[in-house]
Amino acid sequence: MNPPLQFFIFSYNRGRFLEHCVRSVETCAPGAPVTVMDDASDDAETRAVLERLATRHQVVIRAGKDQSKHGGLSANMQAALDRTDAPRVCFLQDDMQLVRPLVDEDHGAIERWFCERPQAAFLQPAFLKACNDARNQQITRFDAVSGCYLRDAGHLSVGVHYSDIFIAETARLKAQGWQFTAREKGNEPQAQRLFGAMGFMFAPFVMWLPSVPAYRGRTKTFAMRHAERRQGCGFHPIRVMSPAAAEQFRRRDPRQLPVAETFLQLETGSLPPPWRFHPFQKASLLRNLDRLERSVSGLWSARA
Repeated sequence: MNPPLQFFIFSYNRGRFLEHCVRSVETCAPGAPVTVMDDASDDAETRAVLERLATRHQVVIRAGKDQSKHGGLSANMQAALDRTDAPRVCFLQDDMQLVRPLVDEDHGAIERWFCERPQAAFLQPAFLKACNDARNQQITRFDAVSGCYLRDAGHLSVGVHYSDIFIAETARLKAQGWQFTAREKGNEPQAQRLFGAMGFMFAPFVMWLPSVPAYRGRTKTFAMRHAERRQGCGFHPIRVMSPAAAEQFRRRDPRQLPVAETFLQLETGSLPPPWRFHPFQKASLLRNLDRLERSVSGLWSARA
């Protein structure tokens, strides 16, 4: 029997999204153990959600204290790895969800990757984004032996050997003394050196929610608020695939990449494709204005 997945969900101040992510695991992978690693959220709604979730899942609240734009994510990822004895883990973030039920064939595909690649430690379970389609068509190839996609490095600095979203073989990580760094760019060369290529599942089952509001930082700049309004940021959950649609998806030609916008639909309403996943995506002027506002604010605070 293939080892089950233990899900770790990393959370900070996005209670509605966190609750939705957990519910998607309960729906699509019933019975799978879930642990929420919360980076000391101080939002009242999120803390209420954490209390509710603690009645049926393990909830760990700890301040990761990383000095990066991702807050305590990497420190909490390390804490999750150190505490688990599960053979395989799936690390997700609170702005994600499972989009189809997991079946025996999926567990078999995960097993096949790690058996065919005895050095590998990471497997990516998320759909690809249409905004990166041109690049992905050039650098992504299907490996018939392992049944997964691989990426050619090219000019990519991340995403060939490592991603913050992954399924991992925990014994292999611990045997190499793996330590998460504060950024994906730091983890990428470490993963390349220790484990080689990361696989991308032929039939992924996870996706980021599109147009999610930014959540780090106590305040939002004018540029950030404007970018979120412009993009229609909010809560846009994805409809769980029907069994028939999921079966058709698993039987497609490998030359058709698993792009989210091709196979997935939102529960209600619509967003224009390609979906966007950050308020400043395709908004470089607003991104620069945000940096300027933060710089001026920091100088003012220092003088005060």
